[in-house]
Amino acid sequence: MKKQIIFLCFTLLLVSCKTDKKITSGTQAGDGRYDSEFPDITVSDQLEEISKTVKKIDCLAFYMTYTFPKDNTIQVDSLTDHDLKKKSSGSAIINKSVSGTVTLTYYDGKTVGMLTCAHVVDFADTIYNWYDENKTKLHSVSIKLRQQNYVAGLPAGNTIEVVATDKKNDIAILRKELAHHVEKPQILNFGVGASKDLEWGTFVYIMGYPLGNLMVTRALVSNPGKTKGNVFLTDALYNRGISGSPVFALRDGSPHFEWVGMAKSASVDNIVYLAPDEEHLDAIDTEQPFNDTQYVKQNVRINYGITYSVTIDAILRFFTTNKEKLEKAGIYIKQ
Repeated sequence: MKKQIIFLCFTLLLVSCKTDKKITSGTQAGDGRYDSEFPDITVSDQLEEISKTVKKIDCLAFYMTYTFPKDNTIQVDSLTDHDLKKKSSGSAIINKSVSGTVTLTYYDGKTVGMLTCAHVVDFADTIYNWYDENKTKLHSVSIKLRQQNYVAGLPAGNTIEVVATDKKNDIAILRKELAHHVEKPQILNFGVGASKDLEWGTFVYIMGYPLGNLMVTRALVSNPGKTKGNVFLTDALYNRGISGSPVFALRDGSPHFEWVGMAKSASVDNIVYLAPDEEHLDAIDTEQPFNDTQYVKQNVRINYGITYSVTIDAILRFFTTNKEKLEKAGIYIKQ
């Protein structure tokens, strides 16, 4: 009997502890802060909408390269067109290419405006290469002949022009005048966020074209106190082609996306190595010492999980600073 009474009391205690109150974790709904956890409801519709405003850009620059003998005494400051043709030992046309991501941010029925990173579209007019580290012996000079910018999925129209760039903050805006009666492109239509509201662990989405594939990834913000209004750090898995991808945060849950920045670069290591002539790679025995001609080459290795993004504040300042250039190009951005 005593055991039955004890069991009954224990049962009543469990029942009395039950509650109908819903238990939640993470960011509290309605607190006005950016969320720091996965959304509790689907955001697929919003991501689908974003995907229609994000395009792949391919930039190709053509250079005429003049090569000089090793014993030349050419001074770069006094180099003339005559020197390039007369003193060079040979010339050839080469090209350099970069792929990235653009976001369609403006359309008025005629002109479309696109945002990307400056390093995607900004090719040097002249490139010097040297025989020595002290840059006393000129090896070659490359002069840019022309540049082609192509954005996949844009309606037909004129060529794409670079309107304004900010190399320091790595921001650029492009324009293209579309042909009449083309399908209207969809532009980014999400609220603009605030860099100062980013916190440790703020959950963000990044959409772009790593290695040419339209993909969405997620990341967490780190060390937000050191943004200084220009850059913030995330653990996104950056890959080539993601430069220019828009970054979004959720404020008080789905569907409240806010545009908070643009992915621009990753941490990298420069690797210098010796390599054989590529024309003879097929004939190399990898189990034997290599004694033929070797070349010094350089490669870049990405440190995955460390990605830098331009803050939305820096982007808005860029729009304000270049307002005159943008309006002259037919782009009127309201802030």
